[in-house]
Amino acid sequence: MPLLLSAVMCSAFLLLSGCGESEKMQEYKELGISQMESGDYASAVQSFQKALDQSVGTIGAEELDICYYKALALYQSGDADGAIEAYTTLAEYDSKNWEVYYLRGNIYLQEGQTEAALEDYAQAFSLNDDDVELCVHIYENLSDAGMSENGQEYLNQVLSITPSTAEEYYFVGDMYFLTGDYENALANLEQAKELEYDKALLLLGYIYAEEGDSGSAEAAFTSYMEKYPEDAEALSGLGEMALKSGEYENAILYLESALEVGDTSVEQSILKNLIIAYEYSGDFEGACDIAAEFLAKYTDEEVSREYEFLQTRVGEDAESSSDADEAESSEDEDADTSEAAEESEAVESAE
Repeated sequence: MPLLLSAVMCSAFLLLSGCGESEKMQEYKELGISQMESGDYASAVQSFQKALDQSVGTIGAEELDICYYKALALYQSGDADGAIEAYTTLAEYDSKNWEVYYLRGNIYLQEGQTEAALEDYAQAFSLNDDDVELCVHIYENLSDAGMSENGQEYLNQVLSITPSTAEEYYFVGDMYFLTGDYENALANLEQAKELEYDKALLLLGYIYAEEGDSGSAEAAFTSYMEKYPEDAEALSGLGEMALKSGEYENAILYLESALEVGDTSVEQSILKNLIIAYEYSGDFEGACDIAAEFLAKYTDEEVSREYEFLQTRVGEDAESSSDADEAESSEDEDADTSEAAEESEAVESAE
């Protein structure tokens, strides 16, 4: 289910939405999903709205699902305030659903409204306090925002359990990974792998790469890709490994392949690594093009500064190339002049 709710979905619309699903509704929904995958969020919003327009009555599960998709498309276009307002409206209809509060909390956190985010996370946890994955995601979000101390309750909740299922081993391992305890992370993730929780292979690959064990990292990623050959995360992981080891051409190949998969959830990190790979390979123009593509979709001060630098390098390269062309042209002219002079002297001598 998408993470963010649409800004333009209002109370009046919710009251009019119906639960009957039509073929036309499904067609517009699928079109919207396709447009989102291609990055055309504005068109996706229109398609989801058309899907919702097909129904009149009381709100139903299909309408809610479309609203979540529409929400994600609108949020990715930058309307955070509207998304918060829409989630608040949605909570009136689905107040016992922990996802409503978790997702609105994510928006609050991203917008710097930390108190509101913490309140929503606490509400989500109170409605779903036995969900290990939820605790891991809340802790990770808070940690990324520099608020690890506020996530201590969720950290303790996960590390206090004794894993018994593949999924529990995985998320306990994930939490240890987030705290930097690689020894316990590996122990739990290896157990998850033995229980055939395939996603553990990806995280194992990243941890081995962080520890400098490129052989084990590559083996983990390769094992995963044998089952999921077009998985963007695995390709991205191989690209990061190649990048760290200085194999920039290989990094570009892996990262470009990952980008072609069209997984928007990892697109941002893939593009950032591609900028580095192209730059370090000496292709400043390629790096500049990727940076421009990145900034057309995302806001990132570091990439903005890098883009400005790359533009100067591309300009210098162009100027250098122009100077070289002029010098070559001048040499050709000098050669032609010298040859003409020699011919003239030969003619005068013959006379």
